[in-house]
Amino acid sequence: MSAYRFLSDHYVGTQYFLAGTIASTADVGGTLPVNWPPSNAVDPLDNAGLNAFYAIGPKATPLVRQQWSTIFVAPPVTYWRIVPGSSPTTFWQLTGLGASKPPIGI
Repeated sequence: MSAYRFLSDHYVGTQYFLAGTIASTADVGGTLPVNWPPSNAVDPLDNAGLNAFYAIGPKATPLVRQQWSTIFVAPPVTYWRIVPGSSPTTFWQLTGLGASKPPIGI
């Protein structure tokens, strides 16, 4: 099972998800495809979602906002941030749910 909260509007297949919407993968009765690779504009809500988000690797979080609805969109809890002072290799660390995962250098 992978569950995510969308931070911006998404098209996944033929389905449209508004920012602020929570969705899970089809293996648990959700509407997202099984093994869907999450974008950097989602907030993973469970361990399976976190592992998929971590596997994609570091990316900056885009603008977080609702666009076509009145659904409130809170900032993400789990997102990539640059580890201060990590030079010459830049290391990225997850916050929130992924804070215990090791940093990734790029």
